[in-house]
Amino acid sequence: MKVGFITKEDPNDIKAYSGTHYAMFQALKKEFEEITPLGPLDHWYKYFAKLKGKLKTFGSDKVFKYQYDINLAKKHAAILDKRIKRERPDVLLGSLVSPEVAYLKSEIPLYLTTDATFPRLNLLHKSHRNLYQESFENALKLEEHAFSKAKKLILPLEWLKDSAINDYRIDKNKIEVIPYGANIETVSDSEEVQQMIYGRQKSRELKLFFVGINWEEKGGPKAVQVLQALKRMGISSSLTIVGCSPVIEDEDVKVLGFLDKGSNSDLEKLITLYKEASFFLLPTKAECVGMSFIEAASYGLPSIGSDVGGVPEAVIDGETGYVFGSESIPNKIAKAIVKTWEDKELYKAMSQKARAYFKENMNWKSWAEKLREVVEGME
Repeated sequence: MKVGFITKEDPNDIKAYSGTHYAMFQALKKEFEEITPLGPLDHWYKYFAKLKGKLKTFGSDKVFKYQYDINLAKKHAAILDKRIKRERPDVLLGSLVSPEVAYLKSEIPLYLTTDATFPRLNLLHKSHRNLYQESFENALKLEEHAFSKAKKLILPLEWLKDSAINDYRIDKNKIEVIPYGANIETVSDSEEVQQMIYGRQKSRELKLFFVGINWEEKGGPKAVQVLQALKRMGISSSLTIVGCSPVIEDEDVKVLGFLDKGSNSDLEKLITLYKEASFFLLPTKAECVGMSFIEAASYGLPSIGSDVGGVPEAVIDGETGYVFGSESIPNKIAKAIVKTWEDKELYKAMSQKARAYFKENMNWKSWAEKLREVVEGME
């Protein structure tokens, strides 16, 4: 079976979209006879769409998203139709390309996956809340067209399935929920993971690890407050921050800034931080799939997250970590961390469950295998 893989970015580029498309592409190549990339996608019209947006929102605080321009969507679809006709795949798999596939004319079966629906983005993220009315309406229209055109929606979260059903009236039987995997190299040797967990148990310092580009939206200030609460309890602890560069006046806070997964040295540093941390801490205010939580679980690292978006599906509260309400005070979070940290058997069990949950549910090999089963069952 030949699969046409539709992405807006180049799926061979590990830097694109935090490595999601690259990870998908590598996993798909092991499951299907032939995978043909139909991206990247680009068209000069986007510059006109951007200019149009600036003119329409001049003097306003509203945001115009050129990505949701109807004419741009049609031009992208025309490009794809030509590539599809040339490559002649048996099926199409589109990833995060609802606007781009909304006006496809091809009748080849389309399977569509996305890490968020527009209504969920609009609910959670500031970047999608203050949209110009035209952008808002177009986003809904394009996504509805794409979802309706798809033969199956392959969504990573029940949370997104609920959105597709309730916001777009998509038949539940048209949706398959298959969790995504981690976008970094993971440890395949279970014995090595056990050694990492053992080393953490023996450490005298409790190491918190935070990964997020948007400091405020990802709950960075609260993470620092949790560290401070731990220190007031007499716990030797530190916090390492990756992804952003806030100014923190605390000698126990290490700010490393952005680490590029496309750089071998940066990637190695990121992996080492996951391996050596005691807890992954991300008290985020907005999250969809929660890729960093999946990455943490791949190293048997317990996570502390918030009850928003897809976090409760990436972290099983009380088993692979803890999920707190967004209004939970830092002291409450710190107490849960200390209780687990000081009970070495509890910490070991939570770490092992995190790794098992990743291995059984949240990895790209499993995602590609289940996707193939869905496709073959439909053809």
